Amino acid sequence: MRSAHTTEVTVSALEPRHNHTANDLFPDTLPPVTPALWPTRGTRADEALQALISAPQNQADYWHGWRLAAYVKELEYDGWAFIKRDINRPGCRRSITEYRIDRADPGTSAALIARGAA
Repeated sequence: MRSAHTTEVTVSALEPRHNHTANDLFPDTLPPVTPALWPTRGTRADEALQALISAPQNQADYWHGWRLAAYVKELEYDGWAFIKRDINRPGCRRSITEYRIDRADPGTSAALIARGAA
């Protein structure tokens, strides 16, 4: 009886891939990026945006008002993007949402760069 030949298997997923293609083949055909709208100075939405630019915020730590989620929603309507996550605070029964500006979003990034707040 003859023994079977041993076969060697190479895994293609371990081979290095070289991807040198551009992000977009026709960048001139992409729609222009519309920067997010800045809220009127002195409004609650403006206060919330200034606080969010400086650091992530949640309702428990936000002392400018009791409606942080409403201000964030108003900013989202104006084109701002946020990263949201639920956090648990000691002494709280429920989780609360923490908001952080999404600086990778094109509209948010364009607005921050235009104002020099990037």
